[in-house]
Amino acid sequence: MVPKTGWLVKRIVACILFSLQLLLATPLPVEFVGNESIESSLLYEVLGIPKPLFFEFWKEKPRIEPDNVNALLPALENYYRSRGFYHTRATSKIDNEKILIVIKENDPVRVADVSTISLLDIEKLIPFQKGERFDAELFVKSKENIRRYYKDNHYCHIDLNAKAFVDIENNTAYIVYDIQPNQPCVFGEITIKTPESIDPRIIRSLLMFREGEPYSAELIRRSYRDIYANEGIERVVIDDTSIKGNVVPIHITVSVYEKPVHFTAGAGYSSDEGINLQAGVKHRNFLGNLKTVGIDGRYSQIKEFVRLTAEMPLTHHNRLGAEAGVKKEIFDGYDEYSVLAIFNLKHLRHPHYFQESIIFDRTETKNSKDPVNFPNGKLLLVSPKIGWEVDKRDSFLDPTKGYRIKIDAMGSIKSSLSDASYYKVYGSASYHREVPWGIASFRGKLGSIKTFEGRIPPSYRFYAGGMNSNRAYNYRRLGPKNRHNDPIGAYSIVECTVEMRMPLNDNFRWVLFSDVTFMGQDEFPDFGKSYIAVGPGIRYLTPMGPIAFDVGFDINDFSEFAFHFHIGELF
Repeated sequence: MVPKTGWLVKRIVACILFSLQLLLATPLPVEFVGNESIESSLLYEVLGIPKPLFFEFWKEKPRIEPDNVNALLPALENYYRSRGFYHTRATSKIDNEKILIVIKENDPVRVADVSTISLLDIEKLIPFQKGERFDAELFVKSKENIRRYYKDNHYCHIDLNAKAFVDIENNTAYIVYDIQPNQPCVFGEITIKTPESIDPRIIRSLLMFREGEPYSAELIRRSYRDIYANEGIERVVIDDTSIKGNVVPIHITVSVYEKPVHFTAGAGYSSDEGINLQAGVKHRNFLGNLKTVGIDGRYSQIKEFVRLTAEMPLTHHNRLGAEAGVKKEIFDGYDEYSVLAIFNLKHLRHPHYFQESIIFDRTETKNSKDPVNFPNGKLLLVSPKIGWEVDKRDSFLDPTKGYRIKIDAMGSIKSSLSDASYYKVYGSASYHREVPWGIASFRGKLGSIKTFEGRIPPSYRFYAGGMNSNRAYNYRRLGPKNRHNDPIGAYSIVECTVEMRMPLNDNFRWVLFSDVTFMGQDEFPDFGKSYIAVGPGIRYLTPMGPIAFDVGFDINDFSEFAFHFHIGELF
């Protein structure tokens, strides 16, 4: 019996060892424990195994071969040190067929004092306050921001001596910023190299600076944006590195696309219009000097259009444009068919943007069952329009600070060319600022229409509800309705929005919002009747802007609610 027992024990031991070997050779899921101050998603990236996003259900959870774990632990500890935790220890263990990486953060190094020697006020660029945790990554970034700030304010060269003295034993850090700039700089000679199809004077007119003016890197960045706004530009280089004392010569090189004909196609979805498809073709350097001509079309569940466009840059930041096309739009209660032609002249005086236009609009209202509010028939309106905009936001798709103001006014006088005397004024303003818990954003909109003689198409009225309006209601469903339950629109409107945008982690943020709407049937809204929406939202951050989902509730009737989906912040 003894030999048989010994044989059995050996077999069991061999099986256990073999199983352990397989277990140790097979990659196992990884989880972090104890990382209270740093998100797990960042730690996965440190290990080179980015965690799948919440919607990537088809991907496996992050895995590591157990034999490799101990070699990766120092990388985690070094990362913690860069974030101010100089005493962090990382260990690992296998538990229930997964690898647990246990983080013991311990006390971080905190800022004991910050001192500055600077000609310019850089307090807002320093990311540390006394008593806060020291972060080496933020310290490096602050130096970059200080250099950029000086370059934006006429100093093309500075001696920056910034140091952080870290006392590990006492967990304290003493930070010093010492900036010694040279004399204020000016722009020197500007040389421009362009292809034969582009007149250098066109590029020169797009620059935000002139020879002899005070140097500013911000003006160079604005010039990049204005030049790249011309679709025929493939690449532009504005070289300001050949500094001579306090003079900065500028060398500009421009290249255009070898194949200027460009095709586009796309598909999308929004809660306002549903599925939408679009396609177009454009010549981006027609007959040279960055003139463009094109044709494009768009289809959605409620809108369709085809249009021809043309645009050409002029000197001194001016642009001349035109478009013509046909459009069909489905409203609740009627359909609208339009033939449009628009001629415009645009002026850019950064950050101000002006536009004057003439709009020829031949509109036909069809399929109406309400001849009082939506009369069937054709109308011709020839309307001059002027617009002004100033945009000081730090980002178009995801602003965190700054403001934007936009005002448009249009109208016509009844004549043989126009069927109505009217005016329509519409304005909006938004403001963003960073607060301790996130970003506070505010928006206000107002509009007024007055008809003196004749009538205007019902689509010219203001319609409320939807993701860009009051989010307790679906698109264009808010306000007075006729006996068919179709919104009749308004001749005046005031809307206000407050949003709090708060980070959830590196990829997501929460939003809490409130929208308030007032509408009226003459040129002034009825402030005695308000529509108030409240609700939450969530944002998933992507390079093309946040992917947003909101749900709004009417504060007076929570059974009235709507869902909204869009890309990019609404304002």
